[in-house]
Amino acid sequence: MITTSYFAREKNIPNPVCIAQVKPSWSKSKEYKKLAPPWNLVGRYKKGTVSTQQYTQEYSFFVLSRLNPVEVLNEIKSLFGDDASLLCYEKPGDFCHRRIVAEWLEKGTGEVVPELKF
Repeated sequence: MITTSYFAREKNIPNPVCIAQVKPSWSKSKEYKKLAPPWNLVGRYKKGTVSTQQYTQEYSFFVLSRLNPVEVLNEIKSLFGDDASLLCYEKPGDFCHRRIVAEWLEKGTGEVVPELKF
């Protein structure tokens, strides 16, 4: 089952896959850049000039609308295995694009993509 989590928990995750633009220097995760948010969107969000609603809309338009969720899920499983955990920086409960991705994959494929609990 594909799951999501964040980099601070990577040492407890057997098959971490970075879906951010860049991973921490210490990270051993593999990378899947197709789901990374555009730099300018990340920057505007960090500066507080983009709301979570606007971020979600722009991320969906500029990234997810150009991809097919079935193809993405199949590619992730093919490249990284059925137990891949998609990682970004934010803690569980904080707004992050990995949960946007999870919801998009769930809606588009019918497969549940839960956040790992520790």
